[in-house]
Amino acid sequence: MAFKVSARMSKVSYEIRDIVGRARKVEATGKRIHWFNIGDPNQFGFKPPSWITDAVREALSDSKYTGYCPSEGDADLRQAIAKIEGVSPDFVTIHSGLSEGIDFLMQALVDPGDNVLLPSPSYSLYNTMLAVCGGTENYYPLDEEMNPDVDELRKRINSRTKAIVIINPNNPTGAVYPEGTLRKISDVAAEFGIPIISDEIYSMTTLNGERAVSMRDICKDVPLIVGNGVSKNFIYTGARVGYLAFHNEGSELLRDACIKLCNARLSVNWEMQRGALAAFTHPPDHIPAYRAELRKRRDVIFKGLNSIEGITCPKPKAALYSFPKVGTSKFKTDKDFVYSLLEETGVLVVPGSGFSPVLKDKHFRLVFLAPPEELEEAMGKIGDFARKRI
Repeated sequence: MAFKVSARMSKVSYEIRDIVGRARKVEATGKRIHWFNIGDPNQFGFKPPSWITDAVREALSDSKYTGYCPSEGDADLRQAIAKIEGVSPDFVTIHSGLSEGIDFLMQALVDPGDNVLLPSPSYSLYNTMLAVCGGTENYYPLDEEMNPDVDELRKRINSRTKAIVIINPNNPTGAVYPEGTLRKISDVAAEFGIPIISDEIYSMTTLNGERAVSMRDICKDVPLIVGNGVSKNFIYTGARVGYLAFHNEGSELLRDACIKLCNARLSVNWEMQRGALAAFTHPPDHIPAYRAELRKRRDVIFKGLNSIEGITCPKPKAALYSFPKVGTSKFKTDKDFVYSLLEETGVLVVPGSGFSPVLKDKHFRLVFLAPPEELEEAMGKIGDFARKRI
């Protein structure tokens, strides 16, 4: 019997992982692959702090945590996050990674024809889930330093705009937004009465000593949803525990909608939530060493990429990513560049268009988690490739 999948599946794209199949084929030819596509510290020898994994082990030995957890999350964990966020525990929901929280927010906000303002470039899950919900693309540009152009953001608001998304520190660019810029965005949101979604999953990964300012300290006049989790700050991507915190008057509408979706999927793994409780209640003693290792790697790729004629890259200030720009080249698209780089050198990066289809220039995202010596080797390969092909 013939059948078709739903039309919405044509909207599902996640280039970060979609490109892996192509890399596997190249690897099968005997070429070594440099896996610079996914921001997973654990694949490169980084480990979660012991107090988190110890808490998970303890929970695994307690039969209390083998059943369903309350759908909105473990009560102790919600209390701990509420203390950090400055909200009631009733305004915190726990999710299977922040990714699920993003999914739920798009479902709760977007009807067909609506739009959500996204940075260009943006973490690709926002683009995908917006499209799956029938939303339309609406991107605000970033400047040369990869900070939001607030004047352009304001111009893009229309009657179908349902929210403004801020990703700070930013994936895929590694930027840390200035406090003044965040205040201006908050003012624009208040002017139009539009909620803000603030993705702060990389909040502890700043590399130059600065603090990533949270929107909870700035935004008071419109509904604000702050998202965070244990994957990046606490080096535990496989735990799949994230949260949403709902701030300010009006956010209860989104909170209630998200709880409905939480109820429908039953619960998040309870043992891992107990690990997350340890993460959010123990001093983050692992952060100085973690930042130092990331800084070493960032410096290697920043120097290496900017030494290659035809490639420029702003210095990442946080997170795990660089977002270089490719100048004049023989390639029509960024995908052509990335696929050729993979096939000829084994260096796997992600096309910039996977993070925004409206970028004017050719970009790619390179994850700099690999050991410095591997990054050095890869910079040499990219340089040799660029000399021949750019």
